[in-house]
Amino acid sequence: MELEELARELYAADPAEFIPARDRHAAAAAERGDRELAAGLKKLRKPTAAAWAVNLVAGTDPRSVTELLELGEKLRTAQRELRGDDLRALAADRTRLLREVTGRAAELAEQHGHRLTEPTRQQVEQTLTAALSDPEAGRAVRAGTLAKALEYSGFGLDELAVAAIRRTAARPKPRQSPKPQRELRELREQLRHTDEQLGEATGAEERAESAEREAEQRCEELREALQQAESELREHRRNAKTAHQRRERAQHDRDASAERLRRLEARER
Repeated sequence: MELEELARELYAADPAEFIPARDRHAAAAAERGDRELAAGLKKLRKPTAAAWAVNLVAGTDPRSVTELLELGEKLRTAQRELRGDDLRALAADRTRLLREVTGRAAELAEQHGHRLTEPTRQQVEQTLTAALSDPEAGRAVRAGTLAKALEYSGFGLDELAVAAIRRTAARPKPRQSPKPQRELRELREQLRHTDEQLGEATGAEERAESAEREAEQRCEELREALQQAESELREHRRNAKTAHQRRERAQHDRDASAERLRRLEARER
């Protein structure tokens, strides 16, 4: 199996099994003499929860990813050509499709025994938005081998595209009834508080994942050092065994010589 195929298999599997499975494949490749494949596998890093969920979608439901990427291309074309009607319709499709594919990722993750937290769901949607916005990010998502969430780059509309949308609006949006001032203040305060909690939780998650990756790297270094030490131990044992055998042969020869000497001395007496 080639590296890309093995990588897709590893990145879609349970994250808890990633490191052991990767090391087994790398060891098997090394035993076959395929050192290039073994080295490539060793470089693969365990995916974050968000990246793993996106990989699940890419591997299990590739049509939804294809639909998302095709929509991104349509949006870019409509923006270049300033087709206001199309931009309005495609922007609505974008919102709907991002919500659907994010929900599909959460559903697949839960089927595999992992419920996504709200910050992780947001990272999934951020990754999918990056894929929709940028062809290179789209190819990375389609490959199904993400190790971490992609940065949100957005799908910004330039001023001319925005003006085209405004000119082609069929009718003005219905005016919304104003909220009572007190309720608005309470909602803003609640949103500010939840934003702070989200920021703290996201920061804690990123720090934990960073510490996890550092620990994994240290474990790999220790495993390599252990393998080297075990190899040296086997060599020392072979040398000790050889030395022991030589000593036993020398002892045997010495005992035989001493016996011959004793018999010769006895005859002379």
